[in-house]
Amino acid sequence: MSESVKPRSPRWLKILLALSLALNLAVAGMVAGAYLRADPAGNRGGNGIALRTLGLGPFAQALSSEDREELSQRVQAAGIEVREERRAVGHALRRIEQALRADPFDRAGAEAALESSRELVIALQASGHAALLDQIDTMDAAERAELADSFARVMRRHGPRR
Repeated sequence: MSESVKPRSPRWLKILLALSLALNLAVAGMVAGAYLRADPAGNRGGNGIALRTLGLGPFAQALSSEDREELSQRVQAAGIEVREERRAVGHALRRIEQALRADPFDRAGAEAALESSRELVIALQASGHAALLDQIDTMDAAERAELADSFARVMRRHGPRR
């Protein structure tokens, strides 16, 4: 009686399949991670970027979409030019790069550019914080408690890594 022997798969094919599976799992993990870290309201940029630029990062996620929109309107009504200010910070950073490339090192130029950048960022944050406090001032106790709960969730999710 003759037995039929199944030919074995080559070792390289098994390795290739294992690598393919690992790559697919890595991609699926990245997609799932991006989805799970996304803003629950589905806000993927726009106002959220402007609010983060104003030093309101965790609040950009913790606020409800309605409150986030109201806060963005407050910022616009106050005449805070986020794009222009970000552009000015970018120019200051380019001046720092030029100072770094200068031979000899242009310490005074770098110091002036850093100071300019710092002042712009501080002014943006002060404006953002004032607009946020104005927004919170319109909330009743229940809305503030809801915001506090949402803020705590955001901070736990994005808090310091151990």
